[in-house]
Amino acid sequence: MALFRTDSSNSLGRYLRQNSIVFVFFCFVIFAIAVSSGRFIHPSNLINILFQTSVVGVLALGETLVMLTGGIDLSIVATTVVTAIIIGGAGSEQQQQMSMSNALPYLGFWLSILVGIGGSFLIGLINGIIIVRFRIPAFIATLAMSLMLAGVALLLTGGAPIYYPDPFFAQFGQAKLLHIPYPVWTFVALALILAFLLSRSKIGLMVYASGGNNRAARLSGIPVGSVTILMYTLCGLMAGIGGFLFLARTGSVAPDSGGSFLLTTIASVVVGGVSLAGGIGSIKNAVFGVLLLASLSNLLNILLISPHIQDAVSGVIILVALMVNARVNPA
Repeated sequence: MALFRTDSSNSLGRYLRQNSIVFVFFCFVIFAIAVSSGRFIHPSNLINILFQTSVVGVLALGETLVMLTGGIDLSIVATTVVTAIIIGGAGSEQQQQMSMSNALPYLGFWLSILVGIGGSFLIGLINGIIIVRFRIPAFIATLAMSLMLAGVALLLTGGAPIYYPDPFFAQFGQAKLLHIPYPVWTFVALALILAFLLSRSKIGLMVYASGGNNRAARLSGIPVGSVTILMYTLCGLMAGIGGFLFLARTGSVAPDSGGSFLLTTIASVVVGGVSLAGGIGSIKNAVFGVLLLASLSNLLNILLISPHIQDAVSGVIILVALMVNARVNPA
């Protein structure tokens, strides 16, 4: 009986650790409803939160994949911006009549999407190969790639923003299914696909094994290098899709459009409980991390809190999450 109780206690403790972000999120929602007099829970506000997080959410999915292998991708936002520039600049006849005609040829709607997202896929593949084959630390390799892509973005645009993309972008970005914008459905679909990949497939098992104990995984016959390259490639693909969604949502893109996306993306994944050391975390928890930070920002806006104070609060939340993560999941 004692053994049974111990096993049950261990199972409960493990369950709580794995789903702590879920409980924290719903506790926050209850708090937000109380302090906002119900404004937070208004359907239009909830849809707005989801709409605003669709791009960061997709980027967080890609970042989760590489962080589970023990890596990191600092070029994900730069890839997103370059993808949006290629799609918007080469896919719009209106844009071609402006300053982009000398930098990007007109490719047409579908071909520009294929080239843009295909290019992001290739960037992810290159990142993976550099990190694995040349044994360059992920932080350095992806930082260098980010700087290079920032230069490419400036070269393609001349520093000027791109406007007037194909009407489909505006239609897709604003269109709704069951009152929910299409970009949100895209985020949900990708999250479900990747969650299935990690939890129900052999590849998922290899990802967790590679990130949890690289040496043991190699001795077990797992192709750690190939798995790592695959995750960086998928991360690049998520960045490309994020670029398409960004353009669809905003209708414009500039070389510096990334803003604080990188910090928000990584912070969301970490707050969701994905370990920086690799091997611990899940797509579900990363999604709740994204929703928690987005909901926090939304609540602070509802309460008319100064943006400077918002940054401070967000920083405290991220720091606390890191300390809790280190405590609950020691390396």
